[in-house]
Amino acid sequence: MFPKKINTAIDKHQVTQINVTLSGISGDEHVYEECIDEDRVILQCAPEHYSRLKKHFPESSHLFVNGGFGENLTAEGMNEHNMCIGDILQIGKVKLELCLPRQPCFKLNHRFEQPSISRYVQDNAQTGWFYRTLSEGVINLGDNIELLKRPNPEWTIAKVQHYLYVETDNKQAAEKLVELEPFADEVKDVFKHRLASNSAEDWSSQLSNESARLEVRVVKIIDESDKVKRLLLSRTDLGPLPAFTAGAHICLHLDNGLTRAYSLCAPLNNDCYEVAVGLAPDSRGGSKYIHEQIKLRDVLQISEPANLFTMTRSKKQIFVAAGIGITPFLVMIEEAAANDEAFELHYCVDDTTDYQFQSQLAKYQDNVFTYSLEQPLEINKLLDNHQRGTHVYTCGSPAFIRLVKEAAEHWSPDNVHFENFSAESVTDANEFMVNIQGSEQQINVPADQSMLNALRDNGIEINSGCETGRCGACCVDYQGEVEHKDSILTKSERKRCMIPCVSRAKGADLTISLP
Repeated sequence: MFPKKINTAIDKHQVTQINVTLSGISGDEHVYEECIDEDRVILQCAPEHYSRLKKHFPESSHLFVNGGFGENLTAEGMNEHNMCIGDILQIGKVKLELCLPRQPCFKLNHRFEQPSISRYVQDNAQTGWFYRTLSEGVINLGDNIELLKRPNPEWTIAKVQHYLYVETDNKQAAEKLVELEPFADEVKDVFKHRLASNSAEDWSSQLSNESARLEVRVVKIIDESDKVKRLLLSRTDLGPLPAFTAGAHICLHLDNGLTRAYSLCAPLNNDCYEVAVGLAPDSRGGSKYIHEQIKLRDVLQISEPANLFTMTRSKKQIFVAAGIGITPFLVMIEEAAANDEAFELHYCVDDTTDYQFQSQLAKYQDNVFTYSLEQPLEINKLLDNHQRGTHVYTCGSPAFIRLVKEAAEHWSPDNVHFENFSAESVTDANEFMVNIQGSEQQINVPADQSMLNALRDNGIEINSGCETGRCGACCVDYQGEVEHKDSILTKSERKRCMIPCVSRAKGADLTISLP
């Protein structure tokens, strides 16, 4: 998607016939699996919106055409002000029930090359709406649309959106909406949460694709060892911190310009996040800055929690960690215990009698097994037998993770989960040249430097997060051959995308498109 490289199925083309099933339209694309459900079978938008948008955003007038919003159906005279939740329609042989207003997101900004259009259509009730299928069949171009039933004439799409986005503190409206039978759970749950928490959500990050930042203060620093510091962070406005699940991380935006991702290493307690930072011997500036510069009561900017290392509910969990790679498992153990799941932690340390987080792990001593150079972990023996319903998770250096993955090669890949806490070494890598598409600029990438840092040294700024190949923030499109070392892109995505903080060209040169 122009101008930023974002996967989407928003771009549609006109057809004369569609086959509608209970789960969707045959052949219709969805970029996210979670978007495929019975409450999102057909998206309809009012074609009259396009003429208004052309006047408001004349630079993008060529993009305001039927299908531009990703809709499957257009019909004159139907809009958010005259369509209601629960409406039942007959179109051709198909019977549909209107169940959900469309919630706009940042992809619209990129689709129409306007940074504010998602906000504009949300504020002006020009977003469209979804149907679920009551009766399957075929819809043909030109079929009549008949309104069979209207059980909730007072709840137009525009009125629902008013309480969803504008009058968010109206408790009476929220109480009515959570009882509205045809209303899809996706939005009904929003109103349930408001009633339970007495607070409204912030839609900013959904509309702009910018992760919300929080300002926090360092309220405590614990020296786990001479090389590991644990930071306790609390919001400066004393507000509640967003909840998270085991395996989640936050990004610390440091005053030296670096952004670093660290796993949350304790459950949310007393409105504090806890992260542990190991001092890397070859620090690229993140851990060194935190160990030497961060002081008690310092104020930091952090991202809201994200989770790229989620747990799967199963009969048994096996956690394999080395060194500071223990941090995500400190919460995973708690979650496994809370769900009555059998678990084992296999932890490689320097000294089995004195190791980091020993006191925190003490209550699970029957489930914790420690190893050292004198008493090494026999990983092949541990993972030799793959029992049904067992998942293995590992976190550590790239070399350690390779050992675990090799030992689990006979396991189902769906049952093996891993997270790097550092990038692969580039000492054995090749030197190559990067060509910037659309310009004559060529940048040399030395064998001992990451492609991301080489680009930065030549004045090209690319967003980044973890810089270990697991968050995808620095993703770029490429042409050529790439040695992929990330742990986030799918096989199909790797055909056109790369993560320059860890991946490199296979040959002498490579061409990239800047985001």
